[in-house]
Amino acid sequence: MNCYAIPIKEKNLKKIGNEIILSLSKNGNIAKYRIIGNLIFLECTNQIDDLIEGKEAFDSVISSSDEEDIYNSIRKLVKNKKETNTFAVRVIRKGNHRYDSTSLARDVAGAVFKEWKKISVNLGNPELEIFVQIINNISIIYLKYS
Repeated sequence: MNCYAIPIKEKNLKKIGNEIILSLSKNGNIAKYRIIGNLIFLECTNQIDDLIEGKEAFDSVISSSDEEDIYNSIRKLVKNKKETNTFAVRVIRKGNHRYDSTSLARDVAGAVFKEWKKISVNLGNPELEIFVQIINNISIIYLKYS
């Protein structure tokens, strides 16, 4: 299964999700989606391009909001991806958690160092941004290359 996060700024995410599913099905790509916050989390049978119906799609995984699960999900997500020189972890959370956004970003960054030994953190202008969006007990993690 191929998973993608599609951040949406517009209001009607259900309509956009339905349009994406119909578009993919025309090419034989069977897909389903979930709306989580301002993201459409898309699972489909075939890989897709960076754009779907004019929206950017980013390689993604879904996880619980548990810190260890997030760490392992980041490690799994970056394992076979293009290595970069710099990265940053961006955490967006809603709900009550045992951690704050800054400490979670710092702690899960170790997952990237575990896979890529020569990478460094650059919060200002990273080559790779790892977004962790947490809503209550679900997290969506996705990669955005600059």
